[in-house]
Amino acid sequence: MKNIKFFFLILTVFFGSDVWSQQESSITNYWSHMNVINPAYVGSDNMINFRSTVRSQWSGISESPKTQMFSYSSPIKNNIGIGVSITNDKVFIENSTFAAIDFSYKLRISENSLLYFGMKAAFDFYSINTSTLQTYSESGYQFDPKLQNIDNVSPNVGVGFLLKRKDWYLSVSVPRMLSTERASVDGTFNTVVASSKPHLYMSSGYDFRLKSPKWLLTPSFLLRSVKDVPVAFDSNLLVTYNDNLSFAFTYGNTKTYAFTFGIDLYDKYKIGYSYQTSSRSLLSTEWNSSELFLAYSVPYKSKKNIDVPVIE
Repeated sequence: MKNIKFFFLILTVFFGSDVWSQQESSITNYWSHMNVINPAYVGSDNMINFRSTVRSQWSGISESPKTQMFSYSSPIKNNIGIGVSITNDKVFIENSTFAAIDFSYKLRISENSLLYFGMKAAFDFYSINTSTLQTYSESGYQFDPKLQNIDNVSPNVGVGFLLKRKDWYLSVSVPRMLSTERASVDGTFNTVVASSKPHLYMSSGYDFRLKSPKWLLTPSFLLRSVKDVPVAFDSNLLVTYNDNLSFAFTYGNTKTYAFTFGIDLYDKYKIGYSYQTSSRSLLSTEWNSSELFLAYSVPYKSKKNIDVPVIE
């Protein structure tokens, strides 16, 4: 598909890939969907988890990006975890769905340390619907029959590692190791076919118990790196009270700020909301983003005891 000089397509793809320097989905509340980016997380908390997030990005721009995430994870044996992760992104006429099955295997490397190996087997469904596009000529706006739809399905694989202690963790992963084709914008503002490159993710955090046992302070970070573009880095401070109320502040090196609130209900349900804005004067009003998070979690019951240090 060549020479689609359509304003919103240029806007969303150009800014989405160059300004933010990332092609894969990202959310503010990343710590709630860690098996989306690292399959080693499934089963690592000894819980059965169902989690979903809906994100509306750049609220001041028409046809702005929308993201939906769903993840499931659970231990199934003493050393094995399994899960499912699905991410859907819609940007104007572009739609992408990444669906994966996640596996993990646990090794005890010391009395207080566990190492998890993860593998992700996935399919990437990518489509562009050009039926609503119009080109401008002397006779006015009209549909260009040369514009063709794109509808591709590509297999993919991912790997990850997770090192956990009682109060600390380190996560390293590449959730999509294979390059896939998608639309992009070249230097002359023409839409061309480009490849999505593998992204490297690194995350770490530490739990600090304050003098009052009801308060927990967890600083963490998420680093995302892809070849030929600047590294994206989010730093986060999560404050938890009585294990059922949480507040978080997140700062990104793309000059974004976010606030997150979460509440646990009946020890099984959790609902959360995130609001993200930018300090850039041209983006602060149009590029605000909102996320709604829902979760259901219950302890995994096994015939054998599973001694797993838990990091929330």
